[in-house]
Amino acid sequence: MKTRITEVLGIEHPIVLAAMAWVTNAEMVAAVSNAGGLGTLGPNAGATQVTKDVDETGERFRDQIKKVKALTDKPFAVNLVVSAAGLEKEFSDRCRQVAIEEQVPVAIVSQGNPMAYTGILKNAGMKVIHVCAAVKHAKKAEEAGADAVVASGTDGGGHSGFDQNTTFCLVPQVAGQVNIPVLAGGGVADGRQLVAALALGAEGIYVGTRFIATTESPAHEDYKKLIVASRDGDTFAVRHGTMGKVGPGDKGFTAGRRGSMRIIVNDKLRELMAEHAGMVNYDTLMGSAKPPESYKGGSATAASLVHGDVEGGFFAAGQGVGLIDKIISCREVVEKIMKEAEEAQRRVSTF
Repeated sequence: MKTRITEVLGIEHPIVLAAMAWVTNAEMVAAVSNAGGLGTLGPNAGATQVTKDVDETGERFRDQIKKVKALTDKPFAVNLVVSAAGLEKEFSDRCRQVAIEEQVPVAIVSQGNPMAYTGILKNAGMKVIHVCAAVKHAKKAEEAGADAVVASGTDGGGHSGFDQNTTFCLVPQVAGQVNIPVLAGGGVADGRQLVAALALGAEGIYVGTRFIATTESPAHEDYKKLIVASRDGDTFAVRHGTMGKVGPGDKGFTAGRRGSMRIIVNDKLRELMAEHAGMVNYDTLMGSAKPPESYKGGSATAASLVHGDVEGGFFAAGQGVGLIDKIISCREVVEKIMKEAEEAQRRVSTF
């Protein structure tokens, strides 16, 4: 299947692996790229332990990039997070520099102003895809020179954008307002959704949760099994911040951050919701997390996703979990999506 996305990125299938912290490592990225999609290295790729050293973070990132190159000769991407200030910005800027030094072909940039990195990356010869949660963000990314955008809905797992737009409402609005290619992201897990995204004006899909439940994924096996066992209604979007007051969950972005983090509902979340009459936000969630021991990665996120700490942490997942019924290889995921897409196209053509 050829679209402008496949042409811009030099890939066979219009499927891009969403960048996921701790989860999308070199082996997983190379597997997706070798299958004809575009793999994306995420934050803390290949790591099992938190570091607060900027240089160490950069060299970890470099090692993962080199490992991808050793495993595939296909295009791949790195995720760069635009951070507002402080140590997070130092981490982001260092990873950006490493990506340029290692001549990575594609950057998927998220969370911040597209003006921050797009020009620098384009001047270095990289293709740039910016992740957007609203039409105004997509238009700004196009103005900044981005080659494509991800229209990322709140259906997706992990952290979503400031605006609570669902994927299949956001995609046609973005596609109608920009001239560059659009990827549909958020809760997308099969080929029928690929065809639906194409019908709405997108030219590819940005897929995360479906790839967590794969043999190459470094996610803990209990996390993978939890995704497979989850059905529709088993995820919940926890809002950021305190809705009008600055709290730790706002991370300095805005006083009334409107984003959310979608996670799988478990007993711990049910207890919190009962305790707080359903008013559970990001700060409440993180405040209740069991302090991770050093051998569990040094953070609640690492403890959950990599070390499988069911008691102490929470598990990110998109609403597409109900479409995931087994743990298979990344290649099988890509092939399955494309086969489903072909079947959906044939079915639609009979109407």
